[in-house]
Amino acid sequence: MRMETEHDARRLLITKESRIPTFSAYSLTLLLMLITVGDFAGELETTAEFTSNTPEWRITFEIQNETMQTVETVQDDETRNVLFELSEINVPDGYLIGYIDTLILPEEQDGDDDWGQCDSISADIIENQLTAQWNDPSNDLSGQDSSCLPFELNLRVYPNFSGDSITVSATNEYQALQNWTVPGWGEGDLLIELDLDVNTPLGLNSPTDSDEEITVEVTVVMFSVSIQKI
Repeated sequence: MRMETEHDARRLLITKESRIPTFSAYSLTLLLMLITVGDFAGELETTAEFTSNTPEWRITFEIQNETMQTVETVQDDETRNVLFELSEINVPDGYLIGYIDTLILPEEQDGDDDWGQCDSISADIIENQLTAQWNDPSNDLSGQDSSCLPFELNLRVYPNFSGDSITVSATNEYQALQNWTVPGWGEGDLLIELDLDVNTPLGLNSPTDSDEEITVEVTVVMFSVSIQKI
C-alpha cells in the first residue's frame, strides 16, 4: 500500500498541471541570469570604453624646503621633549607640506669621541594632533645611535606624497589634480622626544661625562604641482 502511495505521488508531480509552474520558475530564473550577465557585460564594456578614451596626465612636483634647528644639552638618563611649531614655517602660496625629515646630531660626529666612548642617544617623533599620515608604512618615527653618528627620522604629512612624478588617468585637468590640492595637512606642532644614556670612559684620568649636546634639525619639505597632458 505504501509503494502505491509513493508511485501515485511521483505521478502527480509529473502531470501536465505540475509541469507548468515548474517550467515557469525555471524560465524566470534563466531570464534573471541572462539579465545579470548582460548588465555585467555592459558594465565591462563601459569601463573599457572609459579607460581607452580617458586621457593621461603627468604630474610633477616642485620642491621647496625650510629648516628649523635647536641645540639641546641633555643630562644623563634625562628625557627631553622638543617642540617645533610648524605655524612658524613660511609656506609659499600654492605650496603644501609633503613630509618632514628630522636629523639627530650628537656632540661628536666622527664615529667616535676623543675618549673612545660614545653616548647612547634615542629619539622619537611623538604622535599628537599634528595632521599627518601617522600610520604610513614609509614613516621612521624612532631611532637610536651609540656610535657618535647622526641618524634620521621622517614623517609623511601629505597622503601618498614622495616627491616622485606620477601619471594619472582623468577626464580633465581638474579631476587629475583633485588628490593633490587638499589643504589642512601639516597643521600643528612636531614633538620630538630625546633620551640620553651617558657612557662614561673608564680610567683614572678620563673626564667625567654627564651630559650631551644634541642638535635636532627639522626639514619641512613643501611642494607645488605642475600638470601636463600626455
